[in-house]
Amino acid sequence: MLALIILVAVAVLSLCCGGRLRYLERFELRSVWLAFAAFGIQLLIFNDKGEEILGRMLPLAYVATLAIMVVFLLKNRRVTGIPVLLAGLVLNLLVIGANGGYMPVRPEALRQVGQQDEAEQLIQEGKAANCILMTDKTHLNILGDYIVLPLVGSLGSAYSPGDLVALVGEAVLVFFMVRPGKSDAIGAIHD
Repeated sequence: MLALIILVAVAVLSLCCGGRLRYLERFELRSVWLAFAAFGIQLLIFNDKGEEILGRMLPLAYVATLAIMVVFLLKNRRVTGIPVLLAGLVLNLLVIGANGGYMPVRPEALRQVGQQDEAEQLIQEGKAANCILMTDKTHLNILGDYIVLPLVGSLGSAYSPGDLVALVGEAVLVFFMVRPGKSDAIGAIHD
């Protein structure tokens, strides 16, 4: 929810600073089907049936979707904002890969944003969906979900450094999606 609020605010800011929706017509990303495939697979695996169907393969499927997203972002690395988004995703992929397909999460962070049920499930079962209880046995905890943004309250979640880096990249991407390209700016000078 926080990401959506930030991205909408950035889009409005860009429009208020001279951006135009018509520039979206010329905005292109390569191999968009990869992103849709990754998100589609995640929708399938992160529900009640996904765990039943995939069982122990779920973490591998999750890592595969992240790898697909890395390929998509690499294909679009020259688009403003994508390199930062890619850096955030790579940080998350590193920690998730190091922990067998699960993101280490500090339950205290979940509690601070009102996710008591998720925190309790994590403590009692050790795992919940794509998360694993952060302990001294999990790896790269510095890259796990433990960051709480205090002004956000229940709109937020526990965030990883990779999440926040990726969010900055997404914000830059959205800001420049409705901005004129070089040829548009040159044309505007001659109008």
